[in-house]
Parts: sequence; C-alpha cells; structure tokens
Amino acid sequence: MRKGMPDHAVTIALATSLQETQLRNLPYGDLDSVGLFQQRPSQGWGTSAQIMDPNYAASIFYDHLAQVPGWQTMAVTDAAQLVQHSATPNAYANWETEARSLATALTGEVPAGLSCGLDGFGGPAPAPSALAQASTEEMGAQLLGVPVSTKTGWRVATWAVAHAYNYHISSVSFEGRTWTGASGTWSPIAGSGSGTAQNMVNVT
Repeated sequence: MRKGMPDHAVTIALATSLQETQLRNLPYGDLDSVGLFQQRPSQGWGTSAQIMDPNYAASIFYDHLAQVPGWQTMAVTDAAQLVQHSATPNAYANWETEARSLATALTGEVPAGLSCGLDGFGGPAPAPSALAQASTEEMGAQLLGVPVSTKTGWRVATWAVAHAYNYHISSVSFEGRTWTGASGTWSPIAGSGSGTAQNMVNVT
C-alpha cells in the first residue's frame, strides 16, 4: 500500500517467501542468506539486521521487483526469479495458488478475508500511540478511524486483525461487521446501517 504497487506484487512476494522460508523469518540460510526472502548482505540487500526486519525485507523486495520490466504481467514464478536469481527458478510456481489466496485476503479483495482467534495478547500493553504509528509506517498513512473506500477499508481491517496480538486489539469493525479475538470470527453488527462510521475501520 505504501508503495502504491498493484496486488500482483503481493502474490509474487508471498510466493517467494513461501518457497524460500515458508514465511518464517529465519536468522540463517544458504551462505549468508537470512530472513523471509533469504536475502544476502553480500549481494547488496542490506545488513543482516536490516534484512531480519520484515518491513525492510518486504520493502526492498518490492523495490527490486519494481525494477523488473514488465513484471506486472509476468507469471508469478518468472517475476520472482528475476528478483531472486534462485538455483531453482521454477519452484515459486508451486506456491502460486496459496500465495494468491493469501493475497486476496490481505489486500482487501475479499471482505473479512482474514480471521483468527486469540486467547491473550503478546507482551505488555504497547503505548497508546504505537498502533497509529505502526499503521502509518506500514500503510503510508493513518487509515484507522477515518473514512476510506471499501477495498482500502478491508485492507486496513485485515492489517488490524493480523496485528491484534502484538497491539492488544480486542475488536475490529468495518462495513457493518465486527471481528473479535474472543470469537475469532467476523459477525454482523446488530442494527448497523449506512453512515460515516460504516466507512471507517474502528478498533478497540
């Protein structure tokens, strides 16, 4: 979202990380490879510490992808290979279906596409400003609690659910539906109708 790239980029990134690490942020790998995408400090991807930051690793992956001419219309495995230069160039195709399913949920193409149940939260409660700061850094703008389009709203709502554990979010509401960590599902809000609140992602 922050880089304004189309959703196809998300599918490519997910397929790449699924092949390289199965979405695990590994502190080791072949030669000096580390992180979600097994990027190598010796090949100019950044320091090991930088690459181990998922936000940095994803951002620099997208930067490299954007430099591939015609990537927007390429097959997922071809675009991924031109970024990664893997010894198994066709392996990314094995993950395309799963990556596309994840991408449609994470990018807001599918309303209420991501759900999970929480038994508790991770670590001490973060500062009140931490959630707003993280959303601005990762999505490029503060999009919580402000009017947004339907697709952007579901992207933001999904982001909030995905971050609920770390930021102690108990509920997320958008377009007449609410997710709660206790239920682990999205449910209709009784008596909800049209209005500005319907077009805002609200969290508690």
